[in-house]
Amino acid sequence: MTSTTTSTTTGRAPGRAAAAGLLAVTLTLGACSVPHDVERYIADAQVQADSLDADLQQLADQTSELTTLGEDVTNAVDSAQAATDEARSALDKAAESSDGAVVALADAQVALEAASAEVSYVIANADASPEVVTALTELQEQINALRGQTENAGE
Repeated sequence: MTSTTTSTTTGRAPGRAAAAGLLAVTLTLGACSVPHDVERYIADAQVQADSLDADLQQLADQTSELTTLGEDVTNAVDSAQAATDEARSALDKAAESSDGAVVALADAQVALEAASAEVSYVIANADASPEVVTALTELQEQINALRGQTENAGE
C-alpha cells in the first residue's frame, strides 16, 4: 500500500506554512541563492536518502524469502522507496532554488511520515525472521532521520 499525501498530524499546518513562507522569502532574497546552512541540510538529507536506497534494496532482496506478511513488507518497502524518491526530488528542487521547492518538501514530509507509519505497522505485526525485523527497524530509523533532515532543509 503506497501512501497518499494526507497527514495524520494536526496542528502542524500553520508551522509548516510559516516555515514554507520563510523559506520562500529566504530563497527570493540574495538573488535566489540557497543559504549555506540550508545547503548543508540538503546535502545531509541527500546522503541519508542514498543510505536509505541501499537499505531498501537489501530489504527488497530479503522480502522474496518471506512467507508470512511478505506482501505487507513489500508494500512498506515500496512506500519507503516512493517517499525517498519524492524527498530526493524535493531536495533537488531546494538545492536549485526552484519554484515549488517548499511545497515539494512539505509533500515529501507527508510521504515519509506515511511510509514510517506503514513500516511501523509491519514491524508490530511481523512474524518474520529477526534479520528482517532488524532491517525494518533500521529502515524506519532512516526514514525518520530523512524526514527530520528534509524538515530542516525546508526551514
